[in-house]
Amino acid sequence: MSTDTPVKPQVNEALVKKIQDLGPWHMNIQLTEDLNTGQVFSNEGEVYHRPSNAGVSLLNLRDGFLDLMKRLYPEGLGDKRFLDCACNAGGYCFWAREMNAKAAFGFDVREHWIQQARFVKNHRVVGPTDGIGFQVKDLYDLPKLEMNPFDITIFKGIFYHLPDPITGLKIAADMTNEVMLFNTSTTWGEKDGYMKSGWESRENVMSGVHGLKWYPTGPKVMGDILRWLGFKEMKLMFYKQQYDQPQLGRTEIIASKVEGKLDAIGGEWLT
Repeated sequence: MSTDTPVKPQVNEALVKKIQDLGPWHMNIQLTEDLNTGQVFSNEGEVYHRPSNAGVSLLNLRDGFLDLMKRLYPEGLGDKRFLDCACNAGGYCFWAREMNAKAAFGFDVREHWIQQARFVKNHRVVGPTDGIGFQVKDLYDLPKLEMNPFDITIFKGIFYHLPDPITGLKIAADMTNEVMLFNTSTTWGEKDGYMKSGWESRENVMSGVHGLKWYPTGPKVMGDILRWLGFKEMKLMFYKQQYDQPQLGRTEIIASKVEGKLDAIGGEWLT
């Protein structure tokens, strides 16, 4: 019997150093067969408010996203255009291209995240990176780009950072032909049906840049807004209390302008 010890793949130390220099990261994204952004900070590639990642949670989001997309689009995304609002390091754009999305565009108001997205695009070899674009852009300035509409839009982690969130969401909704994946922090323990204002840092990389923010009080008020914006069907994927901030909740809603599009996924219909 052979006693040879398997050779451990050699990780590119220059890439590891660049990942460290570009931190903190919020998305774990695979770059090569042997390296992803998360494993630089933990063996599992997933951390929650870890000091070595500047207090920022670092999450594995790819599998859940691809599972949802495959249920919504079992034939793939071959003719679809994909938009990610507040794209962070651009993970959803790369994963959409894995499903053969025709084009993907991500923007974020913070240059920190777009630097990461462009770094990933330049060094990722485990999936296609062509047809993907990134820009540092405020959501309110998006119409100035005069882009063609998109089929699928991600609107996650941005609504509650906006000083005028309904106007911001309308900008994205008007650019969406089919489906929006919507996710936001909410208040917790309040009567659902209205919005609650607050203030946040303009400098923290996980905050917005405007100072004023608005929390919806639950999924009902968001369902009403999304319906007013032209979405015909909506499913509530979850509404739960945040483990680290008990005064806050988190809700995710999938909204469609195409009737019957959401039949293949789980969740509770919002009427």
